[in-house]
Amino acid sequence: MKTLLIGLTLLAAGCNKQPAKPADGALTEHIVLPQQTDAALNTYNEPHYAYVHPQQTPRNRLLVFLPGTGAEPKNYRLFVQRAAAMGYHAIGLMYPNEPAINQLCAGSGDVTSHSRARLEIVDGTDRHPAVQVNAANSILQRLVKLIGYLHRQYPNEQWGQYLSGATPVWERITVAGHSQGAGHAGIMGKHYPVQRVIMFSGMDFLTNGQIPDWVNNTSGKEKYFALHHEQDELLDIAMVKKGWLSLGMGTPVDASGPLNQAKAITTTLAPGVNLAGKYHNATVVDVFLPKNGALDAAWNYLLQ
Repeated sequence: MKTLLIGLTLLAAGCNKQPAKPADGALTEHIVLPQQTDAALNTYNEPHYAYVHPQQTPRNRLLVFLPGTGAEPKNYRLFVQRAAAMGYHAIGLMYPNEPAINQLCAGSGDVTSHSRARLEIVDGTDRHPAVQVNAANSILQRLVKLIGYLHRQYPNEQWGQYLSGATPVWERITVAGHSQGAGHAGIMGKHYPVQRVIMFSGMDFLTNGQIPDWVNNTSGKEKYFALHHEQDELLDIAMVKKGWLSLGMGTPVDASGPLNQAKAITTTLAPGVNLAGKYHNATVVDVFLPKNGALDAAWNYLLQ
């Protein structure tokens, strides 16, 4: 119930305020309904957001950002825009983000439950009885269809470099996410040769003290980065730090820096609004961000 409450609060805050135009007026913004890219995408049809900065030297890297439970890409536009301003092609991707996977699996006592549930959402292969996502509506298919659509509609923007046939060019892709989306990003880093993984306010755990199989895995540890609030109401920081160690990410440092070669970052900054879930959302959700760009340096580091 706590996860649902936080998701609803996030959505309410986002709905009370119309999405603003990009702060950088030179950014190109595309708002695309999933069904515009393929009629078979028949669930979770809230829009994707995509950005490119025509005046920046392109990095030839793609950021794919995955929202948390019950949220939409419009709730996370500032981080995605930041990536575009740094030369990325950048996407906030809408996908089937319910049920909350940690809420579903934490009490199962099964170290494979999280990975089976998340991978079904990622690729649509039936693995978990409580998840109902087919291949057409999976994260993978939605991403492929969106990139293809952007390439066809805006050929001069070079979106096509991130597809090889019907397969994403993972080596050029950074996958990031918040809360539930962080878990999906994390497991994708174990199964696809992505360039980087960035996890905001997310970590899988089991209430019996065991560690989910994908977390108890240091493969590709150099690709993993994370940001978490010390006062997170949903995910206790001690449990999160345990997960970071299991992933091989080492000891965290404070966002105030210096960040040096840190893989895991924590913050104690005050959220920008006083609503339920404020600490859990303060790392990356637009309306909850600390005032005056206080996390800018940490975001820039994560995206370097």
